[in-house]
Amino acid sequence: MTTRIFNVLIAIWLFATAFMWPHTPAQRVVTIVAAVLTFVLAISATFTPVACSLNACVAILLFVLSTMALPSLRLATMWNNTIVAIAILVVSLADNGPGAVPRRGGIYRRV
Repeated sequence: MTTRIFNVLIAIWLFATAFMWPHTPAQRVVTIVAAVLTFVLAISATFTPVACSLNACVAILLFVLSTMALPSLRLATMWNNTIVAIAILVVSLADNGPGAVPRRGGIYRRV
């Protein structure tokens, strides 16, 4: 559960930095879309194990697009997106999916 909370916080940070630092228009769109997808997939990872894999794909796309494919206005912007993409990838690979969250059960759960 803590990995999902950390992933949500990373997504919020990524979304905020899309407006705090100078981006090219294409890089801003990629950053915002990656932040929203990371947020949604971190929440949905509670219910489906596929969301962890999709979140790793979002991290790889963010890394490739922000470092190699798109030009950046400042080096700090590129490094921020790179570090955030690596953090999202590590957290999404460390997440164990919905089975990691303990569920409370009644008497019939022990059957």
